[in-house]
Amino acid sequence: MKSLDTQKGQVLVMSALVMAFLFLPLSVFVIDTALVDSSYAQLGETLQASAEDGASSIDVAAYRSSNGQTVRLDPVQAKTVADTSITAAAVPGLRSWTVTVSGSRVTVTGILSVQLMVLGTATLSESRSAIFAYGQ
Repeated sequence: MKSLDTQKGQVLVMSALVMAFLFLPLSVFVIDTALVDSSYAQLGETLQASAEDGASSIDVAAYRSSNGQTVRLDPVQAKTVADTSITAAAVPGLRSWTVTVSGSRVTVTGILSVQLMVLGTATLSESRSAIFAYGQ
């Protein structure tokens, strides 16, 4: 009877060790995945807002000289506004971005580095566009 009393609680200790080795890597994976997912969402939203800001830049000289009859995108101003917008957002880890204006479309592409808990660094790349539209 004495030997049974000394073995009480051993299953509890073994279960705690197994759970620790099972759930610790799983929790790190979940946290790293959440970091990547939230950073990807933040990058996408920032790029979209910057593209929309850039696509709202009209050619003021053409608009004024035509008495409001000609409304078109000013590509130089669109690039400047999109650059200013993405700079003002100050997204942590944003390494670089490019703004491209093609016709009435403003496209912003960005590269973001995310520091993970265990797996090092993840690099995310995203591109978002907005189209200049007037009177629609």
